Amino acid sequence: MTQWKRSFSGMAAVAALIVASGTGLLLGPTATAQPPGAAAAIDAHYQDKGGASTPLGDKVGALYAFGPDGAAQDYQGGKIIYSADTGAKVMYGAILDKYLALGGPNAGLGYPTNDESDAAVAGTARFSEFSAADGATIQWSPQNGAWLVRGPIRTAWSHLHATDGALGAPMSDTTLDNGVYSQTFTGQSGEPVQIQWSQAGGFVTTPPDIAGQLSGLDVSAPGAPPGDSMAAGTAAASSSSSNTKWWALPIGLVIAAAAGGLAALVTKGRRHQHNSATTTGAVNQPAARSGMGTARSGMGTAGPMHTAGAHLASLSERARPFTVGTTPGRHA
Repeated sequence: MTQWKRSFSGMAAVAALIVASGTGLLLGPTATAQPPGAAAAIDAHYQDKGGASTPLGDKVGALYAFGPDGAAQDYQGGKIIYSADTGAKVMYGAILDKYLALGGPNAGLGYPTNDESDAAVAGTARFSEFSAADGATIQWSPQNGAWLVRGPIRTAWSHLHATDGALGAPMSDTTLDNGVYSQTFTGQSGEPVQIQWSQAGGFVTTPPDIAGQLSGLDVSAPGAPPGDSMAAGTAAASSSSSNTKWWALPIGLVIAAAAGGLAALVTKGRRHQHNSATTTGAVNQPAARSGMGTARSGMGTAGPMHTAGAHLASLSERARPFTVGTTPGRHA
């Protein structure tokens, strides 16, 4: 009887566990529902970017809920992350690792607003931007690694032309302590730049002259995303270059063909002149030999003979006949 009671109690415990799991009563985080249309949007973006032939590679596992109102799909080389407000966006490598390490959308960074992209700066750099209310950018470079820039410091960084400006590239994450935002950048002179912002003191920098460039800057709302301004210049240049390239090739071919035809006509005419001189020499050989002596003596003052077709022949060259055994088209 005792054994039966133990068995029954065990079965009841298992049943209770199953019910608790199904109703979400277990302790610990529970998955949020995937937003409608996430699967279709992610798959369409994956195919649009090139599918498995891209650095993303093949799909790994199934779509899953990501953050408070998003979804994500893992691939061999990265993720595609989706929310209804930002759409489907690609993330890779060190920037993705930093985003996840910081807590991603659950830590207030929001969702990516661009596909991870090349930054239009000197050297190699990449960036992703996020939908955080105060703005957020993660930039990576092989020299400095991946770092988060957000809030008023991100606004200042953008105002000073991001990595190409006085601050340079980030060397640490933006931190917030007792209302003071702080961060370290590489600077442009080889010396790191320290920057802080607080509501009471505004911007304070080392060296101090950089703070002067930020006087009066409004940080009540996020500034223009640095990545957007960097990418815009690259996109415009790429578009202009592409618009030029499509017609450059056929025009170049036409010009080359016309130049080749003209050169052929000129060469043919000059050869005809030389052939006429040869015929004249055969008919009046004594006079030609006499002229040849004059031509040879003329070489001392006129300079060496040139390959036929390379220049307009002088009077002495036109009077000089071809001699049997010479190279066709070249004077003896």
